[in-house]
Amino acid sequence: MATIFKTTTQGGQKEDLANYISNISRDMTPFLSSIGKGKASATTHEWSTDTLQAAALNAEIEGSTFTESSSPVIARLTNRTQIFVKGIRVSGTLESVDKAGRKSEFKYQTEKRGKEMMRDLEKTLVSKQVSTASASGAVVAGAVKSGARLMGGYQSYCSQNISSGYAVTATAGAGMVVGAGDGSNVAANATGTTAKAFTLADINETLRGINGETSAAPSKVMMSTANKVKFSDLMTSTSNVRRNIDEKGKLRQSVDLYESDFGDVELVHNYLMDDTEVFVYDPSLMSCNTLRPIQFSDINQDGDSLRSYMVQEVTFEAKSPTGNGLIHNVA
Repeated sequence: MATIFKTTTQGGQKEDLANYISNISRDMTPFLSSIGKGKASATTHEWSTDTLQAAALNAEIEGSTFTESSSPVIARLTNRTQIFVKGIRVSGTLESVDKAGRKSEFKYQTEKRGKEMMRDLEKTLVSKQVSTASASGAVVAGAVKSGARLMGGYQSYCSQNISSGYAVTATAGAGMVVGAGDGSNVAANATGTTAKAFTLADINETLRGINGETSAAPSKVMMSTANKVKFSDLMTSTSNVRRNIDEKGKLRQSVDLYESDFGDVELVHNYLMDDTEVFVYDPSLMSCNTLRPIQFSDINQDGDSLRSYMVQEVTFEAKSPTGNGLIHNVA
């Protein structure tokens, strides 16, 4: 019987493996990219904030003796630097063999670790983490080590907080809850509230709370990917907005800019945020301050493998916590 040679039975075929690698992980850092950069010179980073006395009617008698005016005092805020590390180990054999998509495995892994480190920093900045000199216990097994310094993220430096769905009630601001705004805590949900979907009214109420309290002019509303989709659907469905923006009839449903009573704010999605919070902030009044920039250090060859590590040490500075808004308890 004649033999029919088929790809399923005949050996010796070359693999059809493309000579490139597509890194599908998104390494964007929306929050970090929106704020400023600065320097830190100690593991405890300090800065000063000040506020104005509440506006009031002011009239004095002609010829009277002046008295000293009362005024808020300058407050000192602190945050701690946090060390981020990534380790790399590649066997000598893997470094030497021919590989698809990269010549040096060691260099390729170094580039990946750098992207991962910046995403870790972004995740920390948008998390509920508070500032502490020494993390207790295995906060995150294998990731956050017991005894490590932790920096407080954005949520721990918010003074203007509301619980979603309770912003506009019979009494304006009934959904407001208090956050210390000094890195020590994250505001709890208002008493008796339950998680609800956030609305445009929540953004308006947060902007109203910030207005007049500080010189901050919030220009960003940041939310998770899921909440961005929900918000766009809400706005276009309730207002029946369907716009053709070019001659080809391209349909635009995403809502990216909101012209509020307190100025224009950009609606931005952040794929590393939780679905339970929405940020309302002025990026010009905060920064990521660096004590040690990313450093790459070789460790001498260990047996038949190459080793190195990457490290950076940074902290977060919120220059005006009274101008930072947080909508939380979002369903």
